[in-house]
Amino acid sequence: MQCGACRHDFCWVCLGDWKSHGSEYYECSRYKEDPNLANESQHAQAREALKKYLHYYERWENHARSLKLEEQTLANLKSRINQKVMAVQGTWIDWQYLWDAAKLLKRCRYTLQYTYPFAYYMEAGPRKELFEYQQAQLEAEIENLSWKVERAETTDRGDLENQMDIAEKRRTTLLKDFLEFSISNPSSSKI
Repeated sequence: MQCGACRHDFCWVCLGDWKSHGSEYYECSRYKEDPNLANESQHAQAREALKKYLHYYERWENHARSLKLEEQTLANLKSRINQKVMAVQGTWIDWQYLWDAAKLLKRCRYTLQYTYPFAYYMEAGPRKELFEYQQAQLEAEIENLSWKVERAETTDRGDLENQMDIAEKRRTTLLKDFLEFSISNPSSSKI
């Protein structure tokens, strides 16, 4: 995100400086477990367990709030499309792609929201790292899609439809890879 007053870029998830995120755009979405936790006291382990829970819960809650905002986006978009149709700037069918993009955005946010409880219960290891990577990729594509939906006009249609395709592929890949893995390997996570 960018501050409207000073133009400073920051992460909407952790509110940290965007420059500190480096090439990993959503590094703050990953929980970093303490490798020395087994050697700590019960009090320290309980504190770390709470910290882990809060990490995943806060991200789940962020996406729940974003999902509510998508409801407003859908309502605003419907009004915007109706205004264009009434001003004879095309038919509803001409603007259907915007409606489809907003519905996809809502579906992607819903999917992303529920990846956080799933990640909370996954055991550390390469599968979880891959999951978090794919989760971060989906999050980045959702933000790109959101930005394009908010600013889309007919000249941006091809770019928006391309972004829709990318976001849907990220979403289905994440779901397919991990739902199939979870079903075929029920002992691989605590769920």
